[in-house]
Amino acid sequence: MRNRTISKRRCEHAEVTCINPFEFIRKYRCKSCKAVMMCMCDEPFGRRFLPHQLGSGTVLDSQERVPVTAGFQPNICQECRGLPVEAAPVAAIHGRTTKIRRYYWREIFFETTRRLATWEEAGGTAADASKMRQKIEKKVVTEIVEAHRQRPKYNMSEPSAADIIERHGVEVVNLRAAYVADGKKGAVILGDEGVCSAEAFAEDHFRRMGYDVMKLESAPFHVLFGVFMWLLIQDLRDKRQRFVGFGNRSAADTGVDMPMVHTSLPEDFGAPGYDRRRARAIAKHLKLILPERGEMLWLFDYWLSGSESLRQYLWAHRDTDIASARRLIEILPPETVKRVLAYLAASYWKRYLGWPDLLVSKDDEFFFAEVKSSSDKLSDDQKDWIAGNAEYLRLPFKLVKIHRASGRS
Repeated sequence: MRNRTISKRRCEHAEVTCINPFEFIRKYRCKSCKAVMMCMCDEPFGRRFLPHQLGSGTVLDSQERVPVTAGFQPNICQECRGLPVEAAPVAAIHGRTTKIRRYYWREIFFETTRRLATWEEAGGTAADASKMRQKIEKKVVTEIVEAHRQRPKYNMSEPSAADIIERHGVEVVNLRAAYVADGKKGAVILGDEGVCSAEAFAEDHFRRMGYDVMKLESAPFHVLFGVFMWLLIQDLRDKRQRFVGFGNRSAADTGVDMPMVHTSLPEDFGAPGYDRRRARAIAKHLKLILPERGEMLWLFDYWLSGSESLRQYLWAHRDTDIASARRLIEILPPETVKRVLAYLAASYWKRYLGWPDLLVSKDDEFFFAEVKSSSDKLSDDQKDWIAGNAEYLRLPFKLVKIHRASGRS
C-alpha cells in the first residue's frame, strides 16, 4: 500500500462574527473552527497601548469572558475584507452627543492616543497631558467630520422623532406657552405663577383637568426592579454569581465618606444573555410576586431592606425614588408592574433609561407623558423606550409638546 501523508487542513476563517463591537480591540469567532481571534490591523495599536486586552474578550450578550485562541489573523474585520463596515454607535452622554462622536468613538480614541503618545515622546509633560489630549481629540474629530463628509465609513442615518411618533401611533398633546429667557437653567416658560420648567407647565395643565400628576423619569422603575427582583438577581445558586464592591451611592449624594458596598451579582446581569440563560427562573420568580395590589405593597415594604445592596448598585437608593416607586404600585395594575419587571429583566442596561417624565392619573385612568419644550428633541434612549413600549410594555403614553406662543428676551 502506498503511504499517504495526511495533513490537517488549515481553516481559512471565511466567516466570522464579532463577539463584542464595543471593545477597542475586537475579537472574532470563526463559525467553522470556533477559534477566537483578532484582526491583524489592530495588532500595532493593541500591542503598544492595550496589551491587557489581547488575551481574552467579553461576549456582548452574555458577558462571558472567552480566551483568544488564534491571536492576530489577517483580513478578519469587515474593513480589511473590503466589506461595508457595520456601525456600533455608543450611547449619547455628556461630551459625546454628536453622531460623529457616537459612531466614530473607536477611531477617535485610537488616533488621539497615537498622537498623544507622539507628543509625550517629544517631551510633553504629564501635567499638561489632560489639556493636550482634549486639544488633540478636538482636532481629530474635526478631521473625521471632513473625512466622513467626503467618504462616509458608517451609515449614520437614524429614525427621526417624527418617524418614531408616526410609526408607533404616539398621541401628541400640543400646548402653547410664552417662553422667556431669564438665564435660569430649565426655567424658560411663563406659567400662571411665574417662570417654570416645561415639565411644571405640563403638570399644571393636567391638574387643571382634574388629574393627579407624579414626576417620574427612570429612577422609580429602578427601585421597583431592585425591590422585586433582588432575590432572583442575587440568587447564590446561580453559578455565575460573583462578589463585587462599589462606592456607596449615598456617599456620592452627601459628600460624606461611607464604607464600600459589597454584594453578589451575576457576571451577565443586565445583558440579553442573562434573560435567555435564566428564562425559567425569571418566569418562576415573577409568579411569586403577589397578584393583588395590597399584597404587592406589603411585599414591596417587606423586601425593601433586603434589596438595599442591589438598589445601591442600580442607584435606586434615594427616599424620594422609593416613595415614587411605591406610588406606582398604588396606581398601576399589578400585571402592569410585572410586565415592567419582565421588560427590564430581558435587557436591563439597554432599557433602564428613557422612561417618561410624568405619570398622570385619575380614578382608574392613567397614562405616561414625556414633555418636550419647543426646542427639545427626543433622545436616543427616549426613542428606544417609545419603540419598546409599543412592542412590549403597551403602557398608555402621550407626548406633550409645548410650542412657542410668544416670547420676550
